Amino acid sequence: MLLRRFLVYKINMRYNFFNLLFITFILVISCSKNENETIIRGNIPNLPDGTLYVFKESMLNRLDSIQTTRGKFELKYKNKIDIPIYVGLFHVDKRNIKRIFGFPTDVPKWGSSVFMTDSLIEINGNIEEYKPTNIVPPEDVIFINSPKLKSGEQTTALFNSGDAIFNFNDVNPTIIYTIKEKIKRYPFSYYLLDKINENKNSFSPQQVDEFLKLFKGEITESESFKKLSVYNKKRFNEKEIAMPLLENTTGKKSEILDSKYKKHLIVFWASWCGPCRQEIPLLKTLYNNRNPDLEFISISIDEDKKAWKKALNEEHMKWKQFIITEKDQDYEKIQMRFRLNGAIPYTVLVDNNFKIIKSTVGLSSEQDLQDFIKIEKK
Repeated sequence: MLLRRFLVYKINMRYNFFNLLFITFILVISCSKNENETIIRGNIPNLPDGTLYVFKESMLNRLDSIQTTRGKFELKYKNKIDIPIYVGLFHVDKRNIKRIFGFPTDVPKWGSSVFMTDSLIEINGNIEEYKPTNIVPPEDVIFINSPKLKSGEQTTALFNSGDAIFNFNDVNPTIIYTIKEKIKRYPFSYYLLDKINENKNSFSPQQVDEFLKLFKGEITESESFKKLSVYNKKRFNEKEIAMPLLENTTGKKSEILDSKYKKHLIVFWASWCGPCRQEIPLLKTLYNNRNPDLEFISISIDEDKKAWKKALNEEHMKWKQFIITEKDQDYEKIQMRFRLNGAIPYTVLVDNNFKIIKSTVGLSSEQDLQDFIKIEKK
C-alpha cells in the first residue's frame, strides 16, 4: 500500500513538473511573441472622427491603421524585425483632411516627426495646429503638434538626444564628449547607434571604437551593432586598402585620379538627388574657370545606370564621370578612403595620394565652392 502511494506520488510529481515546464515554455513563447508589438493608444478630444495611419519613412509607406471615434483609439502594431524602428502618424478625417503629427521633445527648439516602436505609446490631450516655415502645405493638409508622448526607453532616448549633436562639419572634442555622455545615459539607444553608424566616417576608427564600448545590453547583439563593429575594425588598416578602379561612362573601369593634376575635386552625387542637380550649374561655372592643376571628378551612387546616363545627357558635365552602387563589392573601400557617409552631395578635395585635404556635405553656393578650392591651394 505504501509502495503504491509512493509511486502515485512520484507520478504526480513528474506530471506537475512537466506541467510547470510546459506552462513556463508557453509563457516564454507568449512573451517573445509580444516583445515586438507596439500599442499606440490615444485620447485626443479635439481630433475629428476618421482614420489614423502609422507609417515608416514616408506617408506612402503605411504600416497599419485604425478608426478614431471622439479622439479615442488603440492600435496594436506588430514589428516584423527584432529592433525598434522609426514610425510617424497622420490622420485623415471624414472630409478627407490630412493631419500630420509632430511630437514635442526635451531638446530645445527641436521637434520630431517620428517616435520609436516601444511597447506602449500613449497620446493624451488636445492637438494644436501650426504652419511650417519652410514649406507651403496643400489646402487639405494640416500640420499638428501632438501632446507630449508617454513612451518607452527608446523614444525617450530619441527625444532627449536630437539631431543637433550630429550636425557638424568638423569633429571636435566637445562633440565627442557630448556623444559619449549621451551613450552613457542611454546605452541601449538604437537611435544613437544609428546616428553613429550614419556618421561613422566622420569619426576616427578610435573614436567609433570608444563609442561602441559604451553601449550595453541586447543592443550589442544586434546586427547593426555587429556590422558597424566589423566595418570599424577594417578602418584601422584602411591605408592598406587599395583604391579600386571605377566604372566610367564607356562601361569600362579606370583609375579615379589622373596624377598629372596636383589636386582633385571629387563630388559624390545621384540623378535622383535634388540638391546634387541644383549644384551642377555652379560646378560648371567653376570648371570653366578652373585652375589647370585641379582635376574635376563626379562619382554617382545611382542604383539605376539608365537614370545616371539620362542625367548625364541632360546635364552635359564635361569632366570625368564614374558610378558605383552600394551593392558593389568595392563600395566599402570607397566609403572608407573618401570618408563617405552616404549623405550627398558630398564634395571632397584630395591630393595624388588620396589624402583628404577638405570635405563638405550638402548643397554649396558658388562662393562656397570657390573658397573651398582657393583656401586649399595655398
